[in-house]
Amino acid sequence: MAVEHLKNRQLRGTVILMTLLWLLVSATVTHGIVVDGLYQAEVPVAGEEDAQLEEGYRAGLEQVLVRVSGDRNVMDREGVASRMENIEPLLESWQVEPGPSGEDQLQMVFSAQGVNRLLADAGASVWGANRPKTLAWIAVQDGGDRGLLVETGDRSGQGWSALIHDNAEQRGLPLVLPPADRASDRSLLSEVWGQFMGQVSRASSGIEHDLLAVVRVRRSDGLWQASWLYQGRGIEQSRSVSADSPEALASAMVDAWAGELASRFAVTGDRIETGPYVNLVVEGIDSPSDYAAIKQALSRLNPVESVGATSVSRDRIVFRVEHAGGVAQLQQNIALDERFQALTGSGGDHPNGRDEAGGANAGTTGQKLFYRWQDNVVAPVGAGEQEPVSGPRT
Repeated sequence: MAVEHLKNRQLRGTVILMTLLWLLVSATVTHGIVVDGLYQAEVPVAGEEDAQLEEGYRAGLEQVLVRVSGDRNVMDREGVASRMENIEPLLESWQVEPGPSGEDQLQMVFSAQGVNRLLADAGASVWGANRPKTLAWIAVQDGGDRGLLVETGDRSGQGWSALIHDNAEQRGLPLVLPPADRASDRSLLSEVWGQFMGQVSRASSGIEHDLLAVVRVRRSDGLWQASWLYQGRGIEQSRSVSADSPEALASAMVDAWAGELASRFAVTGDRIETGPYVNLVVEGIDSPSDYAAIKQALSRLNPVESVGATSVSRDRIVFRVEHAGGVAQLQQNIALDERFQALTGSGGDHPNGRDEAGGANAGTTGQKLFYRWQDNVVAPVGAGEQEPVSGPRT
């Protein structure tokens, strides 16, 4: 009996902790998720001659301008075309790496400040990194077969799921499909095909999303056609498009969604935040007071300009830390507070190693840094008000 009471207390404590953490985080985060890589691009190139690289720069910058502005036709704006003749000043870094099929891939990171200024000068808007997530229920009929697109975990193929995800990534649109276990639900498939939003909305409970897209795709008279209802956050879009291939149809559909969202959430280029940031993943969170202490410690560091939590789990929080100067300078300042134990390693999603994007943006906007919080370590005098590590402010 005593053991049972102890388990109940532990369970209640966990529930209370999660509730408090969520309240703390929700007070600092808008809806949606932070999209990394808005200012990165990767394009195939024939080689590393100047002319070949310049062609790759232009293709990469076009990707970034469309993604950041949310406007598929941004290249038609006066003033944009002329800047395409002198792109190198906008580049922060680039490298050529072998692609999955052996072809060379040019990986680029562009200056957020430079790109945003270009868009502002051209009278275009900038769609910030915090973007709503779309849950897309898509029923596809090909011949006599009808099926529901679901998350498969495989983005390497050219099936419908891969096409939708690839286009969403290119446009910087956070998008998820239903989990794989929904594929066999014929009743749910019928609801999606009939576009019964109320029933599909109930089926979406428990799947994280801000917006709901219910889509019917079929082939008719030699053309692929998609019609959809797109709702949430005050948005109610009902449209259809046609194309001669699945690739073109997926592109047109995602373009319509991204354009609708950008028209509502984008701001003029000179108002968007342009400073570099890192995603600081802090493990070992045991209480709301730990969250408060971490945020206070980070806020007082000299290079740090703003701190906000973007996600929370049972024992770790991800902070978005905007900073001046380089990432190395930020790390040096954090190291002065021994409560932050840097986690070392390499690769993937952990810890403090090569960036997830393959290294092209290591040290720039969106890099992840991993730490473990040690609340049993004595805080430094001033808890973050120590003398800053020297380094240039840019």
